[in-house]
Amino acid sequence: MCRAVTVCESARSCARNSPIRADPIGERRVCVRTTLAECREMLPELVSRTPTLTARLSSATAALQDLGLFAGRVSWLDYRLYLVRLYGFHATVEAALTAFRPLAAVVADAGLRNHKTALLAHDLVALGVDRRDLAQVPRMRFPAPLALPEALGWTYAVESTTLRGKLVARRLARHLPEEIQRASAYLGCYGDEAPTRWRELGDALDAFGRGRPPAAGARARSDPAVGRDLAALPDDLACADRACARLIDAARDGLIQLRRWLGPVLQARSSQRHA
Repeated sequence: MCRAVTVCESARSCARNSPIRADPIGERRVCVRTTLAECREMLPELVSRTPTLTARLSSATAALQDLGLFAGRVSWLDYRLYLVRLYGFHATVEAALTAFRPLAAVVADAGLRNHKTALLAHDLVALGVDRRDLAQVPRMRFPAPLALPEALGWTYAVESTTLRGKLVARRLARHLPEEIQRASAYLGCYGDEAPTRWRELGDALDAFGRGRPPAAGARARSDPAVGRDLAALPDDLACADRACARLIDAARDGLIQLRRWLGPVLQARSSQRHA
């Protein structure tokens, strides 16, 4: 702004000392052009100071992440109950996320991520559950219909929970080494690639937070069905701030719903501590 005033004053000074009549419209144009140029120079700095979407998500969900599971002594029945409840959670959530095709326009490998129900089934069978009985496992009710911010928020909730699998496995291995050896496919999901998968998800979410990510256009062009779904999204998704707020709310809701769904596991542990 200071540079704009200097230019304008210089223009006026020249006009007063010149026999040619000053052009006030031209002076205003010089001021506007200079101010806009300064704004463009400031924009990268302002953007760099704005917290990324993943940073906002981490801050908003930090208190909901650690459930304090299996911090003390635990039996294999406790572990099996935990997996049964997770099976009912993931079976519902994965079905909804898989059916929502626009999700792949932001998270390119969304289809590969939605496979945790199969890992849980493997672990439960290894712990003595008949595979035919899995159809009778209670499922958590899932809010519908989905929109893109909500689908991304629930994806964040699922993936952040999965990321804590190694911590849970280490806790359990002290008490259930044999069970963890043969029934920890879910807890070891992604294996050594877990940090990379988490970083890739963060990059995709941050791109969404800055506006529609470039992958959306490519995905829409390669898959007409996805293109139709993206075109049908509500107009307010054009506002990145509102979309990000909805995404964060959905992530928090997903983790809260998970905590409630795991209530029987948490209550069982609490009863043992007070016994």
